[in-house]
Amino acid sequence: MQIVGINIGPAAAPSGLPLVRVVFEGEGGESVAVEMARGEDADGALSAIERAKALLVQTATFEMPVDGNDVPGSSEERGDVHAAESNIYTFEYRDGDQTRQVPPAEMPSFEAARAEAIRCAIDMLVDLQPGADDLTGWLIRVRDHAGNELCSIDVAEAEAARQANDNTPL
Repeated sequence: MQIVGINIGPAAAPSGLPLVRVVFEGEGGESVAVEMARGEDADGALSAIERAKALLVQTATFEMPVDGNDVPGSSEERGDVHAAESNIYTFEYRDGDQTRQVPPAEMPSFEAARAEAIRCAIDMLVDLQPGADDLTGWLIRVRDHAGNELCSIDVAEAEAARQANDNTPL
């Protein structure tokens, strides 16, 4: 979704707890709302937007099979075979000369984490300005729970994936 606007306002949980609501508005009338506890940050709106972005990454599900694995309880309690494997990934984004990491997120698999990194890199291409931005090198890195780099999506790979998506019939 291409973000065309962001609205921030108050909200309340069913318990009455005061919340802040961040609504990301997209082209074509799409929107995504994130409601979260009010932060103590002095940065206000910018901090709320960053927290909302991190929550969206953390809660996103990709390639999740609908096979009963969403039963409450830990994976060990359900007897999942892959319970010992870590599916915690950290996404690191290049922003000009700086990098930004979002809080770690649980993903169903490395393949899902890599697919999300490619999707995000494609979205980042829209914001790059030829002549003003470095159009070479990495855009997003994916790290495991220990901080080891698992993959890196560069501008060329993101552009190739974008072109492949553009040529895929709906």
